[in-house]
Amino acid sequence: MPQTHRLLALALLLPAACAPAASSPAPDATTDDLPDAAVGTPDAAPAPDGEPPAGCPDGAAGTACVMALHDEVAASCDAARLADLTAALEARRGAWPLWHDGRALFVTDAPAAVAGAFNGWSADALATTPLCGGALATAVAEVASGRHPYKLVTAGTWHLDPGNWGFVFDDYEGNADGKNSVLNTHDSGVGHLVQLPEPVCSETLGNCRHLTAYLPRGYDAPANAARRYPVVFMHDGQNIFDDHDCCFGHTGWEVNVALDAEIAAGAVAEAIVVGADHGGAARNDEYGWSTSAGGLQEPFMALQVDVIQPTAAARWRLDPARYYVAGSSLGGLISMRLLLAYPDVYAGAASLSGAFWPGQDTDTALRDVLAGTGPVARPVYLDHGGTAASGGDGYADNLEIRDQMVAMGWTRSDSPACTRGASTLCYFHDVGATHDELAWRDRAWRFLRYLLAP
Repeated sequence: MPQTHRLLALALLLPAACAPAASSPAPDATTDDLPDAAVGTPDAAPAPDGEPPAGCPDGAAGTACVMALHDEVAASCDAARLADLTAALEARRGAWPLWHDGRALFVTDAPAAVAGAFNGWSADALATTPLCGGALATAVAEVASGRHPYKLVTAGTWHLDPGNWGFVFDDYEGNADGKNSVLNTHDSGVGHLVQLPEPVCSETLGNCRHLTAYLPRGYDAPANAARRYPVVFMHDGQNIFDDHDCCFGHTGWEVNVALDAEIAAGAVAEAIVVGADHGGAARNDEYGWSTSAGGLQEPFMALQVDVIQPTAAARWRLDPARYYVAGSSLGGLISMRLLLAYPDVYAGAASLSGAFWPGQDTDTALRDVLAGTGPVARPVYLDHGGTAASGGDGYADNLEIRDQMVAMGWTRSDSPACTRGASTLCYFHDVGATHDELAWRDRAWRFLRYLLAP
């Protein structure tokens, strides 16, 4: 490998330090055998007999019904209705607490205090208690519309709510988790983050990774219960949201913050982002090199398409006709490789500061893949920083790919004056920009507006 490429390879090892390596796979934890179209009702597990528990509709459409059932059971303690309520709540585990019309229903597996922004973070204002001798403890409180961080308090210990997979990052120095659970009402006007409790694991790659999703405003509104959303699958999931402690103090990309603003402005369609964590020490091999050059690109791409995406689709309401893929650096490279390898899966791709040099000395680089694959009728966003003089941020390699794509039939326009089309290339040169999350945070709105135009 040429000396300049060896130096770049060393630099590309750094993003893996932005977060701890993914956990080792637990025995029998692999999801490699999931089918391409994983089955399951998004957002709620179905009742054993296939009917909605207690006669309430599944998911968000049944929230008001379940809360009314709770009021009924709290007043009567009817054993049959308690069983119906327990089934309905268990079907919504991960989406606790429920909220409707200014009232919140908190649910826990054991009694706990609930302290949050809505009650002045008081550990004495609200507590769940066992409901009619059943397995669950509940509490009802008046909570206004909004995005409300909170925590549970048990025996003086503050902790996240295990029945709620939604969270917000928190910079308070006394918060060891760096996160709070969140109650985001469906009419708050902003989205929120959700992380699945179990990682996706691969026997082939020998590692696991978490999936974290941004769900847009109104996702949990009853009126949207059947609505499916465009989705951007992003790489380096540890680094793309508003975690201010990641990435050498750069903060993450803050894609969720950008989406809240762009959606509110009407510049971007309401959409979901699913971020899969990188594979720690395996990141470079998974994102950067083909198996023919000693890397792991192809098995990683199979994991992405056959496992990560069906896992997300089984949980969240995704529109399969509007799957996009995006990333930066080597994440930009693997996004381009995925689009070229699976043009029937993806509706478009974005590469920010793409690292396109791996494989140039073995004829397996992106330029070689492009030449062998030929053009695909999909929109692509491509950007980078640096200058001609410095050559930084992949300046020369990105220009080469840009010009190669135009020669192959993509129609180029420059951001922000880009219109998405079947074979359009939206390009932007952020003159002098560096290769880090701060630069990608500042440019994220460009690819979001292009791929997710209303």
